[in-house]
Order: sequence, then structure tokens, then C-alpha cells
Amino acid sequence: MKKLVLMLIPALICGTVFTGCKKQKVTVTVELSDKSNVNLIYSVPISGTIFLGFCDTLKTNETGRFELNFKIAQPSFIVIRDGDFENSVKLLVEPGNNYHVSMGPEKNVQITGANEKGQMLYTTLPNPDLIELELRKIGINTLNISDTISSIYVHQKINELKQFDMSKFGELLNSGEISKSFFDLVQKDRDCYYASMEASFSIIKINRLLRTETKIEDELLENLKKIYDQYPPNDKSLLFSSFWKEYAKFYVQDYQQYIQKDYDFKKLQNLYSDGMLNTYYINESKKYLSGNALEFFQASHIHFTCFQNKFEKELILLFEHFDKDYPQSEYSKYIKPYIDEIINYHRIIEQPFDQAMLFMDNYETINTLEEAIKPLIGKKIYIDVWATWCGPCKREFAYNDALKKMLVENDIRQLYISIDRDDYEQQWKEMIKYYNLAGTHIRANQEFSLNLMKLFSKNVENPSIAIPWYLLIDEQGNIMEERAKHPSQLVAGEKLW
Repeated sequence: MKKLVLMLIPALICGTVFTGCKKQKVTVTVELSDKSNVNLIYSVPISGTIFLGFCDTLKTNETGRFELNFKIAQPSFIVIRDGDFENSVKLLVEPGNNYHVSMGPEKNVQITGANEKGQMLYTTLPNPDLIELELRKIGINTLNISDTISSIYVHQKINELKQFDMSKFGELLNSGEISKSFFDLVQKDRDCYYASMEASFSIIKINRLLRTETKIEDELLENLKKIYDQYPPNDKSLLFSSFWKEYAKFYVQDYQQYIQKDYDFKKLQNLYSDGMLNTYYINESKKYLSGNALEFFQASHIHFTCFQNKFEKELILLFEHFDKDYPQSEYSKYIKPYIDEIINYHRIIEQPFDQAMLFMDNYETINTLEEAIKPLIGKKIYIDVWATWCGPCKREFAYNDALKKMLVENDIRQLYISIDRDDYEQQWKEMIKYYNLAGTHIRANQEFSLNLMKLFSKNVENPSIAIPWYLLIDEQGNIMEERAKHPSQLVAGEKLW
């Protein structure tokens, strides 16, 4: 069943920074062509911030529509997404107004209500989940940023894009087709978006220099300083933007680190290895952010890190400190369930392995899939290729009880192959316990991982792999299904073969 994700982003401005606006009701009605959607998940407006992790659920009404009523004191954003993140629309709503959104097939969206032309124009603007992806639109390959591309060139290109975007809204403002508050909200959002995009370029380039142990260019640091001087992350008028979180992350975790006299990239690597990197970044944020910006940065950082399901023990203590510093924080109730899960994780991993969790003898020396399945030949084998850092892999484990029953009924063995590196050995074994992965386990060495990549991509020169990846092997060791169904698909009624 698909879900919609509705994100409310209350702005902190009514033309300028606002503190005394009276809240007025806003109604947003959403109508879908896909009537199978019965739940709407919307992020909750907290102190003018937007983060998808802080969300609640809304059900359809008797007419089959979603109707959301809330009160705001200033113009705000609402972002609607389906659960698969295939369709998305971002609205700008103002106090006292009603809006209707119709979402049809092939990303066909119609918006009626105040500022209709501005609403539809805004849907044409880029709104990426990761800012750096937009650099490609100005001819910059983020995987290989050329030394010949200067910060000056990027600055000029980004300014051109920004002026082009805002000129269209300026025309609508001059013709009276959008309100001044609508225009101001777009302006602030684009300020944060393009500032983050420009900062991203310099940071990617600096990180590339650091990896090759090359000195950081002064021009790159000067460019970052200009950006953050012009658009300081503590500016309350920027907090409403859905791009603020990434922008502030660049500021705290990158820029402020680079300009330290004793900056050492290896120091951060060591903190990560010691399980203390998140603690370091939270402490750093306290030096450079304040007020609502600091509270939101800490809350969103802790929540996002929890969501990665790496179960870092340091997050438990970080949340305890956050809860003590902000005892009335509305963010806490969205973080606590993840913290409880981490506590449970560390309780479970202290227990011994279940007898049904088997490790293949000498798995460290296995170099090919053929060698891996040889000890299990005689029965069909369902193979799950995964890794501890793979979120989609771990989400599939939720269907393991039903999968196990299905495999037993069909006399099929379960083989898990992890492509984690050597330094993930402990976490690999911990997650086997936590997710109760009954079956035979192998952690692929470098040669075996390369063998799997070549098999997956059919590309010998530049092999790659996308996980989770499932295979079905017959009794003789031949591949029956090279792209077998996921556990979630099997539970939904699809057949193994």
C-alpha cells in the first residue's frame, strides 16, 4: 500500500522576520487518482522547521479525500510526496486560505487556491533531496570535479539561474497574480537553495583535495566564507527552507572544520572508528548555532543518524543530553522510538547466537559464488546479498518470519552473503543476531565481492552491484532466478519462480 508524505514547513517570515502574527486556519484538500492510498503522512511544523522524519499520519475522509487543517501565522510551505517518492509537489500556503491539490498519473499535478500561477510555476523549480545532484545541471560532474572549474565560474552560473528563476516570479508579482508575501517566501527559499548549491561545490572539491593529501585552495575557503557571511545559518528567515538542514550541515561539519588551524582529516576518521563522530559534531554545532537553529540541527542530526539503522550506542547518550537541554522540545517524541530501538539492539547483541544462525566454514577464503553454494548443493538455495550499511536490505528483514515459513514449505535453504568490508566484521555479526537471520552466512572477501559485482552487472571493466540482491539456485547449483523476488514481494503474493 502506498503512503503519501505531506511535509509542512512554516516560514518564519511575513515579508520580513515575523514574531507577532496572529495564527489563522489553513485547509489543504488532496485528491488522488490512485484510490488505494488511504493514509497521508505529513511532517509536523515545529518552530518553523521542515524535516521528513518528524511526521504524523492522516486518513482519508468519507469522500475519499485527504483534508488537513492547521493554523499558521505566516506564509508556509507544504510538500506532498507519495510513499515511493515518485511524485512530489510543493505548495506555498498563506494564513486564512484554502487550497486543493489534485495528483494524477505521470506526475500530473493541479493546484487551485491563492497564487495559483505562482504555485504552478514553483512546481517547475528544482527541489532535490541532495543539493549536489543539481550541480550536474550546470555542467559539473560531482564525481570528478575538474581543477579547471573555478569558484568564480560556479558563482556566476548559480547567480544566472537564481535571477532567471526569480524574474518569473517578479513578473507575476508586478501583474498582481501573486502576493508580496508569496514572493518573499520564494526568495528566501531560493536564497537557501542556491547558497547550499554553491557551498556544495567548494566542499566536494575540498574533500577531493583532502583525499589526495593536497593543500586546500584559499579560493575555496574564501568562497565558503562569502556564502556563509551573506546567508548565515543562524538567520531565522532561512530556517523555513527545506534546504536549511543540508546547508547547516555543510556549515558545521565541513566549513567550520576546514578553517580550524589544527584540522586533521584523520582525526575525524578516528572519531568515526571510535564511535564518537556524532558526539563531536553535536558539540561542534553548539559553538556555531544558537536558539531554534541549534535545537533543530541537533534533533534532525540525531533522528537522521538513528534512521540509518547502524544502532550507534553514542546516540542514546546524545538524546539524553538533548532531552535535558530541551525538556519541552516537540522533536523528542519523534526521536525516542528510534532510541528505544537502539537500546533494544544492544540488549539483543549481548545474547549468544541462535543455533539456526550458521557461519560457513572458512568463509574468508571463498572467492566465487560457485564456491559459496557448493556446500549447500542438493536443495534449492535462496540467496540474499546485503550489507550492514544498506537501509533497503534491512527493511526487507521485516518480512523474514513469513519468508522463513515459505522457504521451509518449499524445502529451500537460506544463504546470506554480506559484502561488508573487514572493518565491519563485528557489526555484521551483531546485525545477524538483531535481525534474527536464521540461515547460513558468509561475509564476502574483496575477490568474492568483485565476482558478485561482475555477475550482477555483466560488466568486467567497470563492475557494480545494487543491493539488496536476491538469487534462486536449483538443486544442481545452477542459477534459476538471477533477479529473484524480494521477501516483501513474496509476502505480497508473488511467486518465487
